[in-house]
Amino acid sequence: MDERLEKAFQTANYMTTLSNQRKVILEEFQQSLIYYFQGASFTIERNLITFISTLVARDTTVAVVLDDNNIPVEIPDLKLFLDEIISIYFSATNEYLVKYNQIRSKRRVGDLIAL
Repeated sequence: MDERLEKAFQTANYMTTLSNQRKVILEEFQQSLIYYFQGASFTIERNLITFISTLVARDTTVAVVLDDNNIPVEIPDLKLFLDEIISIYFSATNEYLVKYNQIRSKRRVGDLIAL
């Protein structure tokens, strides 16, 4: 096989594998942002953090919030809830960064698959 063609196949294979690995770690990251509280599920994102932060800043201690399935959930301690979701968010984000940097540093398909 022509050397240029073989190199093109290797590059295409690398790019496909890289893309797949990025998708996998993104899905893992998104799954780690799901927080279960009193039978409800919340996807932790910046909008939720901002909303709860606003309630806490207004000295609201108890509130009813809609979960991901639009089910109302009473949160008895908003400050504790906020601390919990911020902790989970930063932990998941830091883990995602570590995995992303590992993928980014690999230059061969075999190294990517080994992750």
